[in-house]
Amino acid sequence: METVGGLLVGALAIICIFGLPILAVAFVLVKLITSNNKERLELARHGIVPPVQAKPSPNKYRSLRNGILCLGIAVGLVAGIIITSCKGCEYYVEFLIICSSTILCLGLSYIVFYLIVKDKNMENEAE
Repeated sequence: METVGGLLVGALAIICIFGLPILAVAFVLVKLITSNNKERLELARHGIVPPVQAKPSPNKYRSLRNGILCLGIAVGLVAGIIITSCKGCEYYVEFLIICSSTILCLGLSYIVFYLIVKDKNMENEAE
């Protein structure tokens, strides 16, 4: 039978593990928002119009990058599975072969993406 003290320690531990980080993040966010509002109010009191924050332009090559990376991962997994099925290896060697072929193809796909984007950026700078 558990004691009341043991239950309180467990409940207090759960509250501290989950509650304190949430409270800390909430406190920081409230301070950040209020300081930003105070700064804008002070600028308005002095007759200065606060600058409008421009949204960053979206990366138009994000979908291309994600597609090439997914293709690299898929090719690496398939290549690793084919290599391991042709050889009679132990399970940890099969795992290492599949992981290394996936990482290799992922690195190659990053290089392919870089070569594609590098040429596109050169064309944009020339215009």
